[in-house]
Amino acid sequence: MKVNTLVLTAVFALMSLMWGCIAAPVVVAGAAGGGAVYSVTADTVTDTFTMSKEQAFEVMIGILNSQDAKITLSSISDGKINAQIEKSLVYVSIEQFNADSIKLVINAKKHIEFLPDKDTAVRIYRLFIKETTK
Repeated sequence: MKVNTLVLTAVFALMSLMWGCIAAPVVVAGAAGGGAVYSVTADTVTDTFTMSKEQAFEVMIGILNSQDAKITLSSISDGKINAQIEKSLVYVSIEQFNADSIKLVINAKKHIEFLPDKDTAVRIYRLFIKETTK
């Protein structure tokens, strides 16, 4: 019996999304990035924004400070910020995507880096969106 490859592909994609093996695109109305879609995995949010690396870095430092985060690493040249918010560890990476855009990656882990903390990563991402669309 021949099985339709389209059906198999759809089933595989749905199963992978349910188990968190593939990044699920989430549509956000009014996003400030290069598009209205960002990627979310179990503990990471990724998006692109039309702004300078320095501007994104300053906005993110301000957001983390407003959340009473303890910043443990802050390197604008490397585009890395590590912080602790309550019992969660947050890792931010800001890379040059093209001439006028950056790629922002927010990763969060609970407690001692074992458990993913998607809620914290998405919260920080939403604050970044809110701050950059003012």
